[in-house]
Amino acid sequence: MSVVEENAPWPRVRNVINALVSALRTGRFIEEALESLCVELGASSAWSTLETKGHGPLHRSRTASFQGVSPAILAQHVTEVLARLQDERATTAGRVPYADVGSYVAVPLWSEPDVSAKTCEFVGAMYLEFPGDRGTQAETLAFIEAVAALLGGMISQQTRIEATSEDLLVERATDRHESYLELDQLLGPESMRGIREELRAAMGSGASIMILGESGTGKTQLGTAFGRASRQEPIVRATLGMADDLNTITSELFGHERGAFSGAVSKRKGLVEHADGGTLILDEVLNLPSNAQKLLLDFTQFGLYRPLGYQGREPKTAKVRLISVTNGDVQEEIKDRRFRQDLYYRLATVPIVLPPLRERRQDIPEIATLYLHHVDSQTGWELSPDALDVLTSPHLPWEGNIRELEAVLERARNRARASDGTDPVIDARHFDLPADTSSPPPAESPDVLEEGDIATRWQKILETRDSLEVSEKAIIEETLAACEGFVARAARVLSLSRTGLISRMATLQIEVDEFRRRRRQD
Repeated sequence: MSVVEENAPWPRVRNVINALVSALRTGRFIEEALESLCVELGASSAWSTLETKGHGPLHRSRTASFQGVSPAILAQHVTEVLARLQDERATTAGRVPYADVGSYVAVPLWSEPDVSAKTCEFVGAMYLEFPGDRGTQAETLAFIEAVAALLGGMISQQTRIEATSEDLLVERATDRHESYLELDQLLGPESMRGIREELRAAMGSGASIMILGESGTGKTQLGTAFGRASRQEPIVRATLGMADDLNTITSELFGHERGAFSGAVSKRKGLVEHADGGTLILDEVLNLPSNAQKLLLDFTQFGLYRPLGYQGREPKTAKVRLISVTNGDVQEEIKDRRFRQDLYYRLATVPIVLPPLRERRQDIPEIATLYLHHVDSQTGWELSPDALDVLTSPHLPWEGNIRELEAVLERARNRARASDGTDPVIDARHFDLPADTSSPPPAESPDVLEEGDIATRWQKILETRDSLEVSEKAIIEETLAACEGFVARAARVLSLSRTGLISRMATLQIEVDEFRRRRRQD
């Protein structure tokens, strides 16, 4: 134990501050501050509590039961001291009541360093215990109170940051009626008649809906439009699979109480509570880990949930329309026991399968016209006959589906505006689509790409895409093999986000199951 001399306080201050700052990113700055105080002052235990309606949960940083005292007795003493401090709101120190030697100090935590300010709020308290009489010494009290002033301010700031983050999360997750098309517009084409009739039949009920389809087919857009059409608002979107930690997922969906885990310095509502009375879209539901699937199953059955750290006798309730969205193979996931079959039946009361764009090429002119009018209704863009011939060509795979079509149209619109701003007509020359992709041309070398005019060189670059995708697919497969089929691990190796890698795997038709089977065989 590195206890410094009393006449050298600044190294101790520096060490405690370093511990605080280094732990900010992980949210463990409360625990790290208490641990650092234990080391610097020679304390045997340290506790903290955050201000709540009761006495709040305790955060134990370090506990060493000295003098043969059981942790239960120590915990009871700490709880009593912190409860008294919350009433008195003043530093208290003295000898421990359960041993011949030993002392303690309990210090309030304020939102601002100046405790005399009227705007100052009591945010919590911390407790330290010493084997000797150090806890009653004036130098120790002054040092701990200085750290308490810093820690209280940091907790207050973190509370504001968490509140702002929650507001941003809800803002991003809640539909604002700004960019999505209406349900009748999405389901207007004749090829969508079956889906249109199925969804209209489900509109008056609260049945859960699962929308399946390839990436880019408009699953989330359809779910949002259905929520609006059925007037089940607010519409909140939860993107699942971003984390594997059960606490993080529980907090995201169901919220958490203050002090429920490291860094939880404020109470937070979950997306379920924000969506109460409306629609909750579960995006990429197959990415949900198995331990979190059980939590979701309980909620789908009874509409009951408990926020993380919730101590109420009765669970909370929420009534939401659940719309699940995924581009994965549900039946394969159920077969391999990566997704619960009983949860599938709860989420897929009404299963909807959106067809890929290549299977509904006859709808492309209508979809393209609708998109152009939606993004720029004032100009009145039109597609020439040769442009429609290009878009409906049977050689185009449209692997990105409607999302890819919209990107192609946006680029073409920009080129048409740049070439002739007075004529709102998109021609075939405005597209960067190959006329025939049935037999990909060989890749050109960099030297060849430097020859010719700009248009020729641009065309040659487009022709190299297929060969680049072959190389990209090989690298991703090699990485997945090295990572034994763990997508998250492979994403870290390739410096990609997990969802980004999954998207590229879908585009390149890479099946992760093959690599998982190899892992099981090994």
